Amino acid sequence: MTNLAVATLLAGLVWLVAETSHGAYMRQARDNAEDLAAIAQANVASELRRVESLMHAATDELEALHARGRLDDAEIARVLDARRRLLPGAEGLRMADAKGLVRWGNGLRAGAPVDVSDRSYFIQARTQSDDSMAAAGPFRSRVSGHWVIGLAQPMRLGGQFSGLLYASVQTDYFRQLFATYDVEGQDVVTLRMGDMQLIARHSPGSSAQPDIGSTLTSQTLKDELARNRERGTVVSKTAFDNVERTTAYRAVDGWPLIVFAGLDNERYFAPWRAQVRQVALLALFAWLLFASATVAVYRAARRENRSLRALSAEAQRMQSLLRVAGDGIHVMDSGGRLIGMSDSFAAMLGATREELLGRHISSWDAHQDETKVNAWLARLKDGDRQRVEVCHRHSDGHLIDVELQISVAQIGRELIIYASARDITERKRLLASLEASSARVERLMQEQSAMLDNDIVGMVKIKDRHATWHNRALASLFGYEARELEGAPTRLLYPDDASYERVGSEGYPLLNDGRHYRTQLQMRHKNGHLLWIDLSGVRLDGDVTLWTMADIGAVKDAQARAEHIAFHDALTGLPNRLLLADRLRQALATQSRTNTRLAVCYLDLDGFKRVNDECGHDAGDALLAEIGRRLARALRRDDTAARVGGDEFVVLLTLLDPAEDTEWRAVVERLIDSLQQPITLPGGKEVQVGASVGVALAPQHGTDRTVLLALADQAMLKAKRAGKGRMETASPG
Repeated sequence: MTNLAVATLLAGLVWLVAETSHGAYMRQARDNAEDLAAIAQANVASELRRVESLMHAATDELEALHARGRLDDAEIARVLDARRRLLPGAEGLRMADAKGLVRWGNGLRAGAPVDVSDRSYFIQARTQSDDSMAAAGPFRSRVSGHWVIGLAQPMRLGGQFSGLLYASVQTDYFRQLFATYDVEGQDVVTLRMGDMQLIARHSPGSSAQPDIGSTLTSQTLKDELARNRERGTVVSKTAFDNVERTTAYRAVDGWPLIVFAGLDNERYFAPWRAQVRQVALLALFAWLLFASATVAVYRAARRENRSLRALSAEAQRMQSLLRVAGDGIHVMDSGGRLIGMSDSFAAMLGATREELLGRHISSWDAHQDETKVNAWLARLKDGDRQRVEVCHRHSDGHLIDVELQISVAQIGRELIIYASARDITERKRLLASLEASSARVERLMQEQSAMLDNDIVGMVKIKDRHATWHNRALASLFGYEARELEGAPTRLLYPDDASYERVGSEGYPLLNDGRHYRTQLQMRHKNGHLLWIDLSGVRLDGDVTLWTMADIGAVKDAQARAEHIAFHDALTGLPNRLLLADRLRQALATQSRTNTRLAVCYLDLDGFKRVNDECGHDAGDALLAEIGRRLARALRRDDTAARVGGDEFVVLLTLLDPAEDTEWRAVVERLIDSLQQPITLPGGKEVQVGASVGVALAPQHGTDRTVLLALADQAMLKAKRAGKGRMETASPG
């Protein structure tokens, strides 16, 4: 009950934060849409006033010429051409006689005059009693064939209707005007006539546009226009492209035109959705921290979970191996803080594990302060490997020379630095002493040191890459009899030519320069199986080298098990969310490089809760384990199946033919059929479950892995609502 109360409280807080921030985003979207609509309305009104002003000036000049008896065809053409040059948006400024025949103006073709007597603007101009301007359209110009709107003013020469002066303004002029605005994606600016006929539309993210003259609009917008014709704001899905937008509209003063400005809610509310997801995840994490202890106690009291016991035993074995490791193994986070170590590392520094955990590298590094260490950490990246010699400070103050081998791995979004430290203080002291002695004493001491035979560390002297001597430990390590390897080529100990050549090309140049060489690699036992070996070499005299070899198989096994635990689900053995994210990142890179397609399939079991409630959690775990095995068997070699929640799985299908849908559909149908087959539980009871599947495709639905997973999840929920046991693909973006 406590867990439920905490969960309810956290859910309420998440809801409150989401509602509050959503309201703020909604108000901001309305304000921005209204500002954009106001700007567009002002610009359109300004353009129309300029046309109206120039047409009034032309009318006045023509009436003045008529009054002086100087109005002829040449004068009319001069006046119309002069005003036309001041109207960049108009394709022509023309004049029709009282019968509607266009006899004067720009761009007229030879032959019979164009008749506009049936145009609405001519009929209105002929019947109206004043000289106000009329607007009509959109329609195709009978002169140019372009889509235009007509702006007309009656001509009354001598007090009688003598025809009309009209400007044909191309609809594309308004689209070009809207293109100068700061809109992006599926945002849209539209100009329509009062009867909602489309004049111009600009939406940079739309691949298709409605036809000029179309009256297609959403019912929500129609209702708002019926309530207030002058201005308003609505949130609705656009009837043309089904995109939800926050749309503001403004009527153009004095003209039968309306400007609409719509902001794409999918884009505009993306930061809000990310914020809600982050808050929800934080709340979920907080609840999980609170509930984990009680859940663990409850599960331990109710049943013994074999998978958890195995995981615990594996973790204990890994910790034991880490504690007894000979070298000082330690692990740091990307900030240089110690998060794990072997007992040998704590002993090397003369401190306890509790004293060292959480400390920064600079606290025991004798020559590097925190600023220098952080600068070095900032340059590290996933996959880096380094071998360096450093100086550590013991807790009692004395200095220790240390050989440090470093490996960097990225787990999730965090860089983890694994390090193996070996105290070489005594070795360096010995080398310094040897360097101070004569050459003959140095050779004798090296020979004596090389001849030390023991049963722990394998040692071998090599000349021309042939063994000239080896101790008992080396023969025992590789399964040979005493002295059996003497005279044998060292290639015998390598599993392949590549590793043999790598040691030769990397190691011997260092040895010839008087330095030592160390690496870790797999070498071959006499019976053929491979051993993980820590290999270290030093030059003795001339072309003779001394090599030491130690078996580090236990440490490597521990590292492999730790990596498996970190990236796999304990119950099913399938990849978990961390490994799925990495596989999806790699698959998207491959898809982009190969121009193939990939499918993200989100699966949720149908009927699992019934089995879990009726048969118990042990039966539910057994069912999930079998589901995991069936998924693994049904997939192709390059595909991935991962468990991401209780009874939720994600399947990643890669290298799909971009021109075919049958390939991925066949795989998904095979998965669904496999999961629907009866399952026999450990107690002998036979049960049956199904699966609802949602599919998102890349690049069809995008190439962002978070978006693809979310779309696949939404499609899965749609499949469940449609009746379960179904497959649904994501809706187009």
